Amino acid sequence: MIFDMKEENLIFVRFDTNDDFFESLYSVVEKYSMNAGVILSGMGMLKDFEIGWFNMEKDQYEKIKIETPHELVALTGNIARKDGKPFAHIHVALAGPDKKLVGGHLFAAKVNITNEIFIYKIDSMKFERVAYGSFNKLEGKYF
Repeated sequence: MIFDMKEENLIFVRFDTNDDFFESLYSVVEKYSMNAGVILSGMGMLKDFEIGWFNMEKDQYEKIKIETPHELVALTGNIARKDGKPFAHIHVALAGPDKKLVGGHLFAAKVNITNEIFIYKIDSMKFERVAYGSFNKLEGKYF
C-alpha cells in the first residue's frame, strides 16, 4: 500500500511491507506527472534488493542480490524520464544484522516494514535519460 501527500513541490510517500520499491515509486511519479525530481531522503528497510557498482574497466555494473532485510540508512537520487517512462537513478546505504554497511546503485528491492521518502518535484525542468554506452546519461532542459 502506498500513502502519499503533496505540499507545493514537496512529496512525502510511504511504502509498506512487500511493496515493490520501483513500482511504488513510479506510480507516485506518474500520479504527480513528474518529469524531473530529486529524492531528498529515504529511510526504512529493504529486503530482496539488488545493488551494484559500475566497473569502468569492464564497462558494466557488478551486481549482488541480498535477501536478508537491511536498514535503509541513506537513499538519494533523481527522477527523470526514459523513452517517456519514469526512470530513477538511486544510490543507497544499507545496514545488515551485523550493523555493517553495503551500498551502491539500487536496481531492485522489496520494502520490509516501511519506507518513508521525501521527493522534491521540479516543475520548470525535464530530465531525460539517454543511452550512452552501457549506462544512461542524464540530460536536462527547461520548459
